[in-house]
Amino acid sequence: EYFQDNMEPWMAGFAKYLQYSNAALVDNDEETEPGPTDKLQTEIVKTFKLFVERDEEPFGDYLQQFTSIVWTLLVGLTPMTKHDQLVVMSMKFLSVLVGRQYYKNLFTGDGTLQQIISQIVIPNLRVREADEENFEDNPQDYILTELEGSDNESRRRCSRELLGAMCRQFEVETTSICSQYVTQMIAEFEKD
Repeated sequence: EYFQDNMEPWMAGFAKYLQYSNAALVDNDEETEPGPTDKLQTEIVKTFKLFVERDEEPFGDYLQQFTSIVWTLLVGLTPMTKHDQLVVMSMKFLSVLVGRQYYKNLFTGDGTLQQIISQIVIPNLRVREADEENFEDNPQDYILTELEGSDNESRRRCSRELLGAMCRQFEVETTSICSQYVTQMIAEFEKD
């Protein structure tokens, strides 16, 4: 109850830390272990996801702002594995929103679905060098991570879940956009 009555200072702090960047806290040589900023941002996005899933009323006034912030954060992250937890949680947050009829208006803007697919879904479906190494080192764990029901999450699995949520609300538009990208990728593949 206290938290709900004092949302403004909390949300201002969350917004600040989701947009926070400090070069001293970033280890450019580290590719796998998330830094302190990544861990903090992951927990903040997890909090937002819980709000939307369980008690969205007090969070409703901040939803538009934080959807935009999380989206911007997600698009700016690198494909390095140190960002995997933050990417996964951010996509889960967006999946919950896009999958609910109540929030449909957040995603009906011009090109919004196109941007989600081109900037979030497709880049996170791609197989990275780290994924290939993981598959070579432990194929069974790799396959289990990609399957539904596993405790582990992957970027590809969350991308599929986000795309599935989009199809529930925007089936025709999502299918059309995806068809264009599939056609484009097949053409690129045939060139090589």
